[in-house]
Amino acid sequence: MPAPVLGLISVNDVYVLSSFPRLASLIAHHRRHTRADRWLVVLAGDFLAPSLLSSLDGGRRMVQALNALGVTHVIFGNHEDDLEPSQLKARVHEFHGVWLGTNVRGFEPPLAPSDVVDVTGVKVGLVGAVMTDPAVYRRPPFGGVTLDDPNTSLEQEATRLRQAGCHTVIALTHQWLADDRRLAEAGIVSLILGGHEHDPHLERHGGTVLSKSGMDATRAAVVTLTLSSPPEIEVHLEPVSPFPEDPTLAARVAEADAFIERLSGAVLVPKLDAPLSAAGGRAAQTSMGSFVCSHLRDALGAEVALFNGGGIRGTEEHTSTFTLGDLKNELPFDNEVVVTTLPGAVVRDAVAYSRRNVPRGDGGFLQVDDGVRVADDGKTPTHLAGAPLEPQRLYRVALPRPHLVGLDRIEPLEQYSRAHPEVVPPVGTGREPRLILLEVLARERLSRLGGFEALDLDHDGRVDRRELSAALTREGLAPSEATVSLVLDTLDQDHDRQLTRSEVTGRAEEHE
Repeated sequence: MPAPVLGLISVNDVYVLSSFPRLASLIAHHRRHTRADRWLVVLAGDFLAPSLLSSLDGGRRMVQALNALGVTHVIFGNHEDDLEPSQLKARVHEFHGVWLGTNVRGFEPPLAPSDVVDVTGVKVGLVGAVMTDPAVYRRPPFGGVTLDDPNTSLEQEATRLRQAGCHTVIALTHQWLADDRRLAEAGIVSLILGGHEHDPHLERHGGTVLSKSGMDATRAAVVTLTLSSPPEIEVHLEPVSPFPEDPTLAARVAEADAFIERLSGAVLVPKLDAPLSAAGGRAAQTSMGSFVCSHLRDALGAEVALFNGGGIRGTEEHTSTFTLGDLKNELPFDNEVVVTTLPGAVVRDAVAYSRRNVPRGDGGFLQVDDGVRVADDGKTPTHLAGAPLEPQRLYRVALPRPHLVGLDRIEPLEQYSRAHPEVVPPVGTGREPRLILLEVLARERLSRLGGFEALDLDHDGRVDRRELSAALTREGLAPSEATVSLVLDTLDQDHDRQLTRSEVTGRAEEHE
């Protein structure tokens, strides 16, 4: 009698819904045509954030899509911590499968330390852990839970499962590839389906197979695990593009797209102080470049902000208002923005080097914030943070992380980063620029209305939709339903359709 076969389909780091209709068809295809006695669909972390959609709905539509796909097991990724604890708890409750948290202690509702599935009488254990690296978290993670060492926790639970009669143990992980390799080399689990890295990996370490499928479900790891002794494992990293779109999932994606599109006309800045334009941003400082950099600087608590002109892509001049649609057009790319510490001389030399091809210019031309003054040559900064540049002083600088590791080949940044690798924040520690600007512009708009006290008309400590609409009306422009919804959805972190004082102000101490 042939040994039982467990089939698994794994994805990781999924920030958009667009590949799900084809992934659904890939899953259905293998259920029909690939021999397995049972199928599992798993997701190895980073799916509730960050994205424009999740910033507005708190990851609700993502969980609905996972349930429609039939995802059976998930784990936290570090970006699940981008959600407020109340949002994350709601999403855990809404998920229909098993949320594994082998190294997570103290989360409510409690996460399963493991799961055991039956494959025609043979038991297979599943464990799952998220990284503990403090560099990838902006605060105590997941509302202040205890995170134990991932590999130690996984090895201990896998050993317990084997002693309890499991033939094989599978680990879902969200951690650095080097840590996954150490787990694989320990040989206690047979299969590691990992996340965090956005590039695909497929490796074998003795009897353990390690796979990561890459980001956004453009491909999936299709696994057949034959429960023989020893187990036989086959993994194929399969693109979803050849498969047709599943109509049910396509309708969900269309609804999410329509939700964003309905908000595109929402006004973030009702009256611009001066026209904004990104025209010529590959060869000259622009008003849009200054606008973007200054807001990134202020939102992230930096002293200086830099942003490549080629990453600001709008083609029109904004003379009166600035909308969500304008923001999406101006910042179409998702290169994460981070804050690091750089000497003034490195900032000066990087900006000057990036502008060396003027007047021809290129996409690497660094736009700067309004606290940076440049010499008459248009290339070399003389002032940073509103004061004369100090070459040896260390400045807190916000910029797209890829510039530190080679984007646009800005040599002073590359050279300094190679000599001082500690200044390069880990992948996944930043945020998309449009999400940062969306939040800060929404808060600015409420600040201009007088802040929380002026908004809370009935003094009950909450601002509801009626009060927000009334405040926007007092501004002198009849607010659209889209504008009210955008401001509310952007700042309403617990999605109770009201704003607290801390949600309006964004002050971290008021969350405590």
